[in-house]
Amino acid sequence: MGEGKGRPRTVACALAALALVAMAIWAIPAVAKQPRVYRFGTRTLALGSKGKDVRFLQRALTKLGVPTSIDGVFGKGTFRSVEAFERQRGWPVNGVITRKEAKRIRKQVAKRQVTGSYFIYGYSAPGITLTARRTGEATVKVVSISTGGVVQTLHPSFAGGGSQTVLWNGSVPGGYAPDGTYQLKLTNPGTARASAVGGQLQPFGMHLHAFPVPGPHTFGGPDARFGAPRSGHTHQGQDIPAACGQKELVDESGVVRVNAYQASGAGYYVVLHGAATGTDSVYMHLKAPSWAAAGTGVFAGQQIGKVGATGDALGCHLHFERWTAPGWYVGGAPYDPLPELLYWDSYS
Repeated sequence: MGEGKGRPRTVACALAALALVAMAIWAIPAVAKQPRVYRFGTRTLALGSKGKDVRFLQRALTKLGVPTSIDGVFGKGTFRSVEAFERQRGWPVNGVITRKEAKRIRKQVAKRQVTGSYFIYGYSAPGITLTARRTGEATVKVVSISTGGVVQTLHPSFAGGGSQTVLWNGSVPGGYAPDGTYQLKLTNPGTARASAVGGQLQPFGMHLHAFPVPGPHTFGGPDARFGAPRSGHTHQGQDIPAACGQKELVDESGVVRVNAYQASGAGYYVVLHGAATGTDSVYMHLKAPSWAAAGTGVFAGQQIGKVGATGDALGCHLHFERWTAPGWYVGGAPYDPLPELLYWDSYS
């Protein structure tokens, strides 16, 4: 009788235990499915593709002479860049990168590693050092890596034997070189019987603009974007949060238009006018007054100030504005600088 009375109790306990197990299993949260990460070359890339392999493609296109924004999204801009790249290489022009083409791109990037990044009429310029054996001239050519064509020819002269560094500031006949990868080559020793002994002997990047915050930075959230709502107005620039005191660089060679202070808004700020484009760039909330007075000529890549939080600012950041020609409050209009910043950041 004791066994008969205990059996239902045992069964009930077992059922209760099973119920608890079922409830525990039901309570385990579902594991979110992680997006698959593709290595460049493992799938075909086309309009609409997203991922790290797209980011690799965008960086590769930029290194190979076709400037492309680096955002990991195969959008219309990347599509146009791929088409331009295909035309340059004589490939079928369809805006699609197959696995076979990806392999070829990898090889081209490996062969053309860029060493150094310079700017049109910038603070520093690429140069090749030559040693001459006698009085005379030599020929140095600037070659575009993407097209193989010569964009500029330089004829250094020597008054006797000795060495000199031949610099290129980005100028070409009729203007300046487009963003791309270039190389300085001694193509003719000439009457000076010159030889290349040093300097920028490897391919290098030449760009019109420098990214204004070369150190660690972010682009903030939605509130940092151009057009974000503010009290009584909208945000006219892009905020770039960075550590207080970080360097801020001139984005385009030109002249300082304004160097001033506004306690209720911009804090210490400067307005720079680009010589090549006629556009203006505005730097706000500098840590201290910029060294460059209005009217001072400045060069891309040159330090113009430091990241700060002066004026009406929450935390250290650069508030950066871009204005169409003729410039800031002199007939120009502000526009979203983020696409440009993303591109400039890609080769910084």
